[in-house]
Amino acid sequence: MRIVFFGPPGSGKGTQAYRISARFGLVHISTGLMFREEIASGSELGERIRTLVDAGHLVDDETVNRELFRRLEEVPRFLLDGYPRTRQQARSLDRFLDSKDLSLTGAVFLQVPEEEVMNRLSGRLVCPKCGFTGTYTMFDRGDPCTRCSTPLVERDDDRSEVIAMRLKHYHELTRPLEAFYRGRVMAVNGVGTVDQVTDRILEALKVWA
Repeated sequence: MRIVFFGPPGSGKGTQAYRISARFGLVHISTGLMFREEIASGSELGERIRTLVDAGHLVDDETVNRELFRRLEEVPRFLLDGYPRTRQQARSLDRFLDSKDLSLTGAVFLQVPEEEVMNRLSGRLVCPKCGFTGTYTMFDRGDPCTRCSTPLVERDDDRSEVIAMRLKHYHELTRPLEAFYRGRVMAVNGVGTVDQVTDRILEALKVWA
């Protein structure tokens, strides 16, 4: 199985991708986590990415494709979280898989209303190491991650002005992926408890499993 998850920021892609990839034995690759690790390394690439992310902008396609496809070279079964974000990236992924005589199984689109997205993003804490997401109703800043014990932090791109920019990019660039993947996309209601959303995704994936 080779699938991609997409949806608005704060839709729970990371949490659900972690669960679903473990369930099906897929390699979970989060481009967001991939670039946060690069930023933490202090590399020249990381600093360039930090500048873009802090302003709410997307990392350019050339950089994303190069770093992602390098990781996919020896990975036949995967779940991509946060990629593709644009039609152009989706076409690049299809071409890459074609070159390996592979194809994408399908895409999962997590549907979450914008008001819910705003509430989630303005009240969440994340693990900078493994990508775990929690909320202020469950944790305080600096509490240990329940997966790897790394202190939880606020993300710079969860500031209100950056959230607005991220949502603008989502509506302009990422939402059209639903039409691009017509015939191979499963739309799933992303509102509810984590377990409820997981159950809906598992039900949708029965077609491909």
